[in-house]
Amino acid sequence: MAVLDLTTWMSYAFFILCLVLGWGAAGALDFDGILRSSTSRWGRLLLRLGVTLVLAEGFRLFLSFVLGPILDLLVNQSINGFKAF
Repeated sequence: MAVLDLTTWMSYAFFILCLVLGWGAAGALDFDGILRSSTSRWGRLLLRLGVTLVLAEGFRLFLSFVLGPILDLLVNQSINGFKAF
């Protein structure tokens, strides 16, 4: 049985955050009603899901470049702080 550590939980939370941002952006970018003009409900859902996944990957890359150095700085300083003890 695998034990989920803090890093794994943070990775899942980051992925869910990117999905939520992508889902919201997919709805906000639907200026012309492309998502609503699809004939079936499932077609609209699949189209929005596809747009969400593409946008989530974009958010993941962007936030990784923005938040990565900050988290690296915090983690390295906390590890260095533990080494002093």
